[in-house]
Amino acid sequence: MTEQKMVFLNKELNLNLAGILRLPAEFDLGKKYPAVVITGPMLSIKEQAQSVYATRLTEAGYVTLVFDGSYFGESEGMPRFQELPDVKESDIEAAVDYLSSLPYVDADHIGGLGICGSGSYMSVAGVKEPRLKAVTAIVPAISNIATSPMMGFFKPEDEVVKAKEAYDKGEGELMHLNFMPRAFEEGAAYYYSARGNRKGWSNQVVAWSQLELIKYNVTEIMKGMQKPYLVISAEKAWSRPSSTEIFEAVPHTNKQMVVLPEASHFDLYDLEPYVSQAMEHIVPFFEKNLWR
Repeated sequence: MTEQKMVFLNKELNLNLAGILRLPAEFDLGKKYPAVVITGPMLSIKEQAQSVYATRLTEAGYVTLVFDGSYFGESEGMPRFQELPDVKESDIEAAVDYLSSLPYVDADHIGGLGICGSGSYMSVAGVKEPRLKAVTAIVPAISNIATSPMMGFFKPEDEVVKAKEAYDKGEGELMHLNFMPRAFEEGAAYYYSARGNRKGWSNQVVAWSQLELIKYNVTEIMKGMQKPYLVISAEKAWSRPSSTEIFEAVPHTNKQMVVLPEASHFDLYDLEPYVSQAMEHIVPFFEKNLWR
């Protein structure tokens, strides 16, 4: 396997995004390969959970791409740490643009895989982006944020609106939300340990992100999903209700939901045997829907 750091452009925002492209062992420049763009949890950067799955998929023969989203990590965009659904979707489209431009990628055989928050973003991209031929969502955590546990991270709306107005006028500082407090025991076990703590990651997100997130109803959007669709959830995942709701909204029958026994939400980010168990379903799914 070869790993290459690279940069590609989000044309919609005119921002350069930093990524890692992985090429399979015994890569042949004269061949055409299927590819998968892989995105991670909310606020994540490319070296976290998404690289775990990218490595495994590259070992299975795929060209894979992970990247820092706009406003995060090594990618461009100011102010930093804005978690905006429309931007996340445009980043995915930019990643597909880049993969489609590579002479050794079969542009008709590109799939998407998203984890946690971007399990939902990637699912929506599967509805909106025709070049994504199949989508896998791992513990997708966003169905309708207005009715989800994530509301516990949000501040009063009027307070956030006033803070944004003041910042836009140059009269105030950025307000942030603490999206992954250390008190969140399961999340802290990943993000504040060697498992997931990476240089450039922060648990802070610009507070006005919530104004867009609260309107993001993935369940409604997924009623338009027509692509082959795989959901991997976990028996003890706090996100399981949202994952189930998203899955059930998909109107066709070319879909599958797998619930891994004993696993919890964050176990699927990087822990064995759960990643391998997930891959036992992901590899056949992409083989069926991307290789043919």
